[in-house]
Amino acid sequence: MIEHHPHLTVKDLNVFYGNNHVLKDINIVIPDKKITAIIGPSGCGKTTLLKSFNRMLELSEGVKITGEVIINGENIYNPKADVYEIRKKMGLLSQRPYSLPMSIYDNVAYGPRIHGNRNKKELDILVEHYLGSAE
Repeated sequence: MIEHHPHLTVKDLNVFYGNNHVLKDINIVIPDKKITAIIGPSGCGKTTLLKSFNRMLELSEGVKITGEVIINGENIYNPKADVYEIRKKMGLLSQRPYSLPMSIYDNVAYGPRIHGNRNKKELDILVEHYLGSAE
């Protein structure tokens, strides 16, 4: 029998949008190399939970997060954690488009940048290509 170790562990996670306590003391273990489904009615916190896994929540005003999200043994909410490295490893495909709070150019160039492409000329070509493809 193959033993599956935790890949993602959530300990006492709480998320507040202002005074609204959205996620309350969430504790889950998601094993490595397994499929896990998170289901529930609209508005129950599924997307908030998923956004907490790649630190996308902190991009919104008035959000407070307590607790731990441990991925491969490291708490991603440790102040020393590298947010760009976390987001490179943990993507989220939402049913609705969700842009980062920056320019359109920077949103399109975000993926190549976090993967090390800093060449302005190459980024310009990529951004123009992908914006042109979206027409």
